[in-house]
Amino acid sequence: MRVILTAIVAAMGALFLILGAYVFISRRRIQSARALRARLEGLGAAQSAESVAPILRRLDENESALDRLMAGRSFTNVMEEEARRGGINWSAGQFVSYVIAGVVAGSLAAIWLPFMYALPFGIAGALTPFVIIGRRRHQRERMIESQLPDAVEMLVNSMKAGFSLQAGMNFVGSELPEPAGPEFARFYDEQRLGVDVKQALIGLQERLGTLDARMLVLAILIQRETGGNLAEILNNISRVIRERINFRAHVGVLTAESKMSAVILTLLPIALYFFIQATNPEYMAEMTHSPLGQMMLAYGVVSLVIGFFLMQRMSRIEV
Repeated sequence: MRVILTAIVAAMGALFLILGAYVFISRRRIQSARALRARLEGLGAAQSAESVAPILRRLDENESALDRLMAGRSFTNVMEEEARRGGINWSAGQFVSYVIAGVVAGSLAAIWLPFMYALPFGIAGALTPFVIIGRRRHQRERMIESQLPDAVEMLVNSMKAGFSLQAGMNFVGSELPEPAGPEFARFYDEQRLGVDVKQALIGLQERLGTLDARMLVLAILIQRETGGNLAEILNNISRVIRERINFRAHVGVLTAESKMSAVILTLLPIALYFFIQATNPEYMAEMTHSPLGQMMLAYGVVSLVIGFFLMQRMSRIEV
């Protein structure tokens, strides 16, 4: 039974790895096709469907089967939005392919272990794309937060020099590197193409996705409604953002000990297990070969994971 199960998992793994490789190789073509499709569908009210339909049919041929299957579903947009906020241009089909590939890879990694380990390894493989996106999103948000004070100061200086808000945004977009710079440049391009300034600002806030960006956009929108010296308002916003960054760094120093304690307390039992297993395998034989011992090991691993995340959560302070 174990041999048959291994063969089935290996076959599925090969199939989904091939599918994932195809999606990865074709990712740029698929993304270009999806962007062009969104623009063409937006022209449906202004042009006849007959003139757009042949192009849409050719675009369908460039999309993967999973993308076509998941098109138009609400969770598809959520998945793509989360990936985009992490700076990863994954379509919904690519995301699902990587999840499936992670399940198969995790299950294959547990072939030489007892069968009960296949489930946690498979779950860990399925969660890997989510962890990657979450980590990339966290890193991107931290980079944006560190760039925003400089961006606001550049915007203030450009407005004091006589530039308009839109021209100042274009200047910031051209001078600031990724990830914040291209988002400011996109705001300028959108409003030049006819998008309302308010909607373009809201889109900028959603793409940046940080509290500091919401404060910036809210200050600009309020100033456009009530009037006032926008340069002075933005200067105050820049000072508040810098103070929040300094305070967050101070909090990070104070909570570093508890975060490191969580890592050490989690890795210590694992390191002790492998040390005993390497130095005295007979001592651990009863634990690794008996059903009761395997259940105890599985319970220990789950407890370590839960304890690690709880300690990390306890030491996380939102600023």
